[in-house]
Amino acid sequence: MSVLDELKPVRKFLVMNLLEQTGFDVSQWKNYRGASPSANPKYCYNWSFEQPGEVVAVCLWHRSLKERNGTVVFRRKPRARASVRKEPGASVWNGRDADFGKNLELAYRQQLPIRVIVVEGKQRNPIDLKLKASIVKARLLDPTPWAVTEYDYGTRECLLVRGTKPVVPAVDSSDLELSWFEGKWKRAFAYHRRREAKLRREKIQEALRNNGGKLICEVQNCGFDFAKQYGALGKGYAQVHHLLPLSKSPKDGRETKLKDLAVVCANCHIMIHAGGKCRPLAGLIVFSTN
Repeated sequence: MSVLDELKPVRKFLVMNLLEQTGFDVSQWKNYRGASPSANPKYCYNWSFEQPGEVVAVCLWHRSLKERNGTVVFRRKPRARASVRKEPGASVWNGRDADFGKNLELAYRQQLPIRVIVVEGKQRNPIDLKLKASIVKARLLDPTPWAVTEYDYGTRECLLVRGTKPVVPAVDSSDLELSWFEGKWKRAFAYHRRREAKLRREKIQEALRNNGGKLICEVQNCGFDFAKQYGALGKGYAQVHHLLPLSKSPKDGRETKLKDLAVVCANCHIMIHAGGKCRPLAGLIVFSTN
């Protein structure tokens, strides 16, 4: 029997119970006047769930899973089965699909493991104009964690792989500078930053080599090390900062080199850009003389 065959559910376990097995806090499900918290419509029909900072859980149809190179994968192509519909009632499906995509992106950005609830039954046809909900006949919790190993910010297509760890290090932290740009300028800079993803990874690898396998904040008088502070949880984590401010870049971006980047901690990164600025690393931290 193949792994894919073993993952095909034959019993219908409750979503709430499966989430509780993974360590999710399901206490909010009880805020429901119905007979059973597990039937709370605010949660039980969702396609994805988030335990902030810890784990993401998603429901995947068994037929959508594929075997590749000895493991099981799932490739999400946005709106493949949940296209944006305009007929009455379609907003519910559209919202669940949007949340599903956001949680997968969150898992990729924050290196969160993914727990998969495998679903079997009759899935609705995306081209069917009649409002017919999918019918779930069975579901189970895969005991093996998954991870998002690829993510395309342009198309939002991503790849989930069973039995692997999240991508380390996470170098695609939220781009603080982009929050002060709007419209076509913001889109141009976002595209420019996506093209730099490979360079950011190279910067992380360079820092690891230069610091004996450690990622240390380069801000003067900081030296914060996530691994030293948080142990295994912080190992391999850091943010990458552009030393040259976006406001002085051509609207289509500029060629960035490793020397234009710096490894920083989250606190310093926020302070560097507080108020829409791009402050130098030297002199950012001021020690009190009191």
